[in-house]
Amino acid sequence: MLRPHLLALLSTSLLVASARTAGATPNFPDVVASHLALDAAPPCALCHVGTPARGTVTTPFGETIRSRGAVAYDEAALRLALDALAAERKDSDGDGVPDIDELRAGDDPNGAPGAVTTPEYGCAIGRATGAAGTATAAGAALGFALALTCTRRARRRARGAAAGARAERRPALRRE
Repeated sequence: MLRPHLLALLSTSLLVASARTAGATPNFPDVVASHLALDAAPPCALCHVGTPARGTVTTPFGETIRSRGAVAYDEAALRLALDALAAERKDSDGDGVPDIDELRAGDDPNGAPGAVTTPEYGCAIGRATGAAGTATAAGAALGFALALTCTRRARRRARGAAAGARAERRPALRRE
């Protein structure tokens, strides 16, 4: 069995690691740009609503690309999903222009034709100051609280065991 402080350390590490993966996949805009030979990487808003984080891929294009197999941190799956959209000539926003054609034209496949998709900043900015940064701090605080709780419980158990051992060693007092 793991000692309480090792268990707490392991739990903290897992929490912090999972919080770091809550953000957007930072290289996906560059993968989209290189795979489709775009002039510039699309903004995170192509797939994400608000600060990029887990659960924010809710744009029409984002939902379509996920339904074609794109998953976080898997560049190969993203490329396959982009190829599927191109082959299907999928139009996520229903404006009559396929998503891949809109991206290549510099338009937003989530909205009206002519909407520019040139990024003003990268996903890493939103990730460093947004939900993932907060999640990392929250994970660390939760891990610290868990470690403190486990340590206190272990000390109480040790004191209880020691007190029980002392009680067993004392001779029983008889009442006569």
